[in-house]
Order: sequence, then structure tokens, then C-alpha cells
Amino acid sequence: MTIRIWLATGLAALALTACDDATRHDGGNGASIGGVAEMVDDYAVGRSMAPPSPAPSPPPPAPGSAPADGVVERLIAYRYDYRFETPAAATADLVATHQAACSEAGAAQCQIVSANIYDDGRGSISASVQLRASPAWVETFRGGLEAELETAGGRIQNQSQSADDLTSAIYDMEARLEAKRVLRTRLISLLERENASVEELVQVERELANVQGEIEGAEAQIRVMRGRVSMSSLGLNYASRVEPVSPGAFDPLTNALTNVFRELAAGLANVITFIAGFAPWLLVIVPLFWLLSRWLRGLFQARKAAKAAKAE
Repeated sequence: MTIRIWLATGLAALALTACDDATRHDGGNGASIGGVAEMVDDYAVGRSMAPPSPAPSPPPPAPGSAPADGVVERLIAYRYDYRFETPAAATADLVATHQAACSEAGAAQCQIVSANIYDDGRGSISASVQLRASPAWVETFRGGLEAELETAGGRIQNQSQSADDLTSAIYDMEARLEAKRVLRTRLISLLERENASVEELVQVERELANVQGEIEGAEAQIRVMRGRVSMSSLGLNYASRVEPVSPGAFDPLTNALTNVFRELAAGLANVITFIAGFAPWLLVIVPLFWLLSRWLRGLFQARKAAKAAKAE
């Protein structure tokens, strides 16, 4: 009888622990979870009246869990970024070569996330390619990159490497996922009770749906994080250098000459506009000026004649 009491106490404690974990992850369903916890207690007490069942076998280790010897596998997502300086004539071919190398490796080894190329039409070409590839493919690609650029007449202008350690996040997520799976199993066992009321079954089904949703969300997050670990990010950026004899080298001189002719044309246009606006006034100004000049000429002659008369 003592063994049965201890077994019932243990089952009740496990059920309360699982429900408390679910409560922390869903604060809005406190009343529902509390009712489910009471049902788990009742179920545990009811099971204590039956003969003790043999101890279940231990569950298999969770995926990605630490090995038995305590050595933890480091789960790190790597990112590599390169910037190349290449001749304008070789830039487009180099971009196409790198894209073809990724495509030929297959989607399991390399994936093209994005690619774009820009040609300004004056001898300058820039491009960028974003890849996701397996670490082995990335190492092989990086190993032959410098020689490939040297053959094309380019060089590596800048390169950088960064790492994001996801070990703790993935292991913590998997541990929480395993706890939710255990809780789901217990909730399913509650649905099999013969003496459960309709209200209790509804509460259990609601909580089971919440737990199932959390499990599926956690599984999706783990897949995404493990995908980042299994496939490294590789960024390739290309910038062609301006050659001394390229059309772009004479752009400053061309722009200066263009500005000179533009200013001359603008000044001539202003003069023509002024003449066109002033021409109608000539019909009035010219007659007035002629009359004024005749009056002044007559006045000057009259004064001259008056001086001559006085002199006589």
C-alpha cells in the first residue's frame, strides 16, 4: 500500500510540473490549465488503486542532445562576405561562372538566394550574388577563388567571416520540445478516461490543441536554426575598376564642355526673349524719340539765332 501511495504522489507531481510548464507558456489559459491539473491529480489517484505497473523504459535521447560522454556538439552558423575588383569586360562572365558552379552542385549543396547585375553603359559594371551552401562546398569554392580571380585579371578587395553560435538556442528549444511532447502524451491519456465529464474533456482537448500548436511551432523553429547550421551564407560582391581609356575616364571633361555650351545657349535664349518682349514698345518709343530730337534741334537753332542777333 505504501508503494501505491508513493506512486500516486509521483504521478501527481509530474502532472503538476507539466501543467505548470504549460502555464508559463500560455498565461491566458490559467483557469483551463488549472482544471486540467485537477483532472491529472484525479487520474493519478485513480491509478493508485490499481496494481503498480512495471517501470517504463527510458525514452530515447532527443535529437541533437549532448552525447553520453558530455561532449557538446557546437552548432555554429557561418557567413562569408567577399568584395572583388574585376575588369569591366570580365565581370559579367565571372558572375555567370560562379552562378553556374552553384547550380551544377545541386540544391542539396548550393542554392542561389539572389543575384543582380548593373551596367551603367559607360564601362562600369557592378553585381552581387547571395548563396547558401554546405560548409564542404564553401571550402572548396573559397580554395580556388583567388586563382580564378587572378586568371580573370581581378583581385579580392575585401573579405570577412562571421559566426553565430546557435548551440544553446537549439538545445534549449529541443529540451522544451521534449517536455511539451511528454505533456501531450499525458493529455491524450486523460482523454481515455471513462469517468471524465464532458466539461473536463473539452478542457483537455483545448489544452491539447494549444500544446500541439506549440510543438509544431517549436519544430519549425528548430528546422530553421538547424538549416542555418547545415548551410553557410556566402555573399559575393563585384565592382569593375574604371580603365584609363574607358569612356568613363573622360566624363569630367565631357561634362565641363557640355556645361559651357549649355550656358551659352541659355544666355542667347535670354537675349532673344528680351528682344521679343521689347519689340512692341519700339512702335511707341521711336516716334517719341524722333519728335523729341526735332524739338531739341529747333530749340538749339533758336538759341543760336538769338546769340547771333545780339552779336550784330
